[in-house]
Amino acid sequence: MTSLANWKCLKSVRADNARLHCKPASTGRYIKCIKCSVYDEKVAAQQLFTQPFDLLLAKTSSGGTETLQVLEGGDGATFTALWKGHVLRLTAMHDYANEESWTTERIGAYPLAGSDLVRAFPSLQGRLLEDLHSHSGAPEPVLTSLSNAYSLTQLQKEVAENASFWCDGTRPGAPEKTAMQSLTLTAGELVSLMQGKRGVVIVQLWNGFDRSRGQPVYDPWVVDLLEAALRTPGVRAVPSVAPGGVGLTAVLFADKEPWNVWGPHLASFGCQANAVAGSAYYKVLIGKILGYSDENIYGYVRSVGGGLTPDVISQVDADLKKLSKAKPKLPWNREGSRGKKATGNSAAAAAAAGNSAAVKSPGSQRRGGSGGGPR
Repeated sequence: MTSLANWKCLKSVRADNARLHCKPASTGRYIKCIKCSVYDEKVAAQQLFTQPFDLLLAKTSSGGTETLQVLEGGDGATFTALWKGHVLRLTAMHDYANEESWTTERIGAYPLAGSDLVRAFPSLQGRLLEDLHSHSGAPEPVLTSLSNAYSLTQLQKEVAENASFWCDGTRPGAPEKTAMQSLTLTAGELVSLMQGKRGVVIVQLWNGFDRSRGQPVYDPWVVDLLEAALRTPGVRAVPSVAPGGVGLTAVLFADKEPWNVWGPHLASFGCQANAVAGSAYYKVLIGKILGYSDENIYGYVRSVGGGLTPDVISQVDADLKKLSKAKPKLPWNREGSRGKKATGNSAAAAAAAGNSAAVKSPGSQRRGGSGGGPR
């Protein structure tokens, strides 16, 4: 039997929570009815009030941890969330054997075939999108606990205060990134671009060369921020297809020189965000285009096998100047920032294609140039 401790009388003067009964008119007084409801503290403790774009950590029955991005907040006992390409409905279980548990039901997939992201990158259509949806496997049917971990608003605030973590690249010897920092790194880079603090960002849309690493496009907020960036005035994008078609990367860039020439140049040789470049030349070239600090670029190249020489650095600097003589000046979206504005993706890509032919080839130094830099 439910104990008296689990009952609470909730007094309310609001019309929707109380009924007013009138005594005889001669008294001119009212009796306020007290509305009583059953209140179970254990059930109430299971309620999780969430907001869209909240990031939750979920524990599975096997002891693992999954990350969920809230899509719709719900009523505290049920809500919808995104998980690795799946749209899930989560419902709290009123199970007294467990402190907390939630059932999951798959109700959809993302991104959709008609989404802004897929329209911007038609290569994602058809089989590639089907493979992307099926890659993550089935969601856990029951989660044993959920907790708020992070929010997009918090990330945006941190980038606004100091964006160096998402803009400068990784310093050799720096502390290893936390799990949350790694998970939200791409989101922070996209926020940095939209805030004008980076001129070029690359995002892996499809990873077909190392599927054990998962699909980065399903990291928290990436799909939403990609679509937001595509709608941002002054931001353009081109696809970069890996040699052999085993990878697809989105190259997003500010529509001002030098970025509107440098960005398409990355796509011209199939640069991929989640592949490591095979030569010192390309490691330095990609790092400089992405805006990483020289110290971090050179330290990274030395730490992964060397090959860095003054001639390599000079060659990269000379080639970048041949692509565009404009010097990068951030924030790119501030009035008066340098650089000519192109008329669109086609103009930027054409400029890059024309200038790429004039770039001197440093021979064997340029082999294996599809990878990213020191993220």
